[in-house]
Amino acid sequence: MKIYADEIKAMVERVDAKLTPKCRYDGFQPCEGIYRLGDYGYVTETEYDAAFEGEPYWARDAYMLEGNGVGHGRIARLYNDGDVEALSDYINERFDNDQMDDVFYTEATEEGEC
Repeated sequence: MKIYADEIKAMVERVDAKLTPKCRYDGFQPCEGIYRLGDYGYVTETEYDAAFEGEPYWARDAYMLEGNGVGHGRIARLYNDGDVEALSDYINERFDNDQMDDVFYTEATEEGEC
């Protein structure tokens, strides 16, 4: 099943609406898993996971790519040519090339900060 750029844009808007109000820079548990969401701040892994409930199975990878500057059209082409595996491979390639600076998984410090 193909996806289109407008579907990716709509998914990003839905997920952003759930996550953006929860963003912060501290108040996490020591060494807790967190996701950076660009200049908005960070959310817990649990909050991040919950934002994708009800979204298509390709949404997590597409969201991460879009948050790191990959266009909706490019994401759709990657998916349509190689399914989620192509999205995941492209994420790994971009991490290897230090091109995933805005949306990514990390851990809070021992003080619960970013």
